[in-house]
Amino acid sequence: MAESHNISLTSYEPIGMIHKISLSYIVHIHLCFETFVKDVCRHARLFGNVEVKEKVKEESWLLYAERLLLNQLPKEIQPLFDLCEYYRLIRNTAVHDLCDVETRTKEYRQLKKYDFPQDTKFEKLKAPNEYENISFDDFVMFARSCNELANFIYANLRYDYKKLVNSIEHEQIKKLTKYKNNRVRGEKALSRYIVTNFKNDPVLDTIIGTLFDTVMARSSNR
Repeated sequence: MAESHNISLTSYEPIGMIHKISLSYIVHIHLCFETFVKDVCRHARLFGNVEVKEKVKEESWLLYAERLLLNQLPKEIQPLFDLCEYYRLIRNTAVHDLCDVETRTKEYRQLKKYDFPQDTKFEKLKAPNEYENISFDDFVMFARSCNELANFIYANLRYDYKKLVNSIEHEQIKKLTKYKNNRVRGEKALSRYIVTNFKNDPVLDTIIGTLFDTVMARSSNR
């Protein structure tokens, strides 16, 4: 690859390269995680069961998701949240601070209150580290934290299903109207659509009949 682009690597510093590569991994994980969080926040704003003001400029997407969905973080989730916020700042430093590097020392010290090696998913990792010492273990820690936190956020997303069915596009309503004379199949089809495109929830089974009536009413009003 280097030869095809006429690049000649005459010397390198191994530890420095490991540091830069580890930072690049963190940048990519952050991109994936933030894309997911943005999508969840969009769903919560459009279809959520709680009205929350728009995100402010200084607020990270993760902090906004907490305000939209979580109210108060459980004690066992707080370390993951703080880790992801720390590595978000590390990512920002890696991407933006080209001259005066902000090492995020203050935020790193705040993580010292947690005993991460006691958590089985972190026990073999030598992390978290300060910016200058970011390593592959930090990438692994960040990836595992994002995965668990993403599952937690998704589990806590609560839809207002009435808002949701009122937003269904006309083409999908047309598909559902073919079941207007077969209520059982119609409710199953609507439930399948919601579960596939949004999320299942125990409350859905108790209100699917009302939701189906709403869809049929919308089709009649066209």
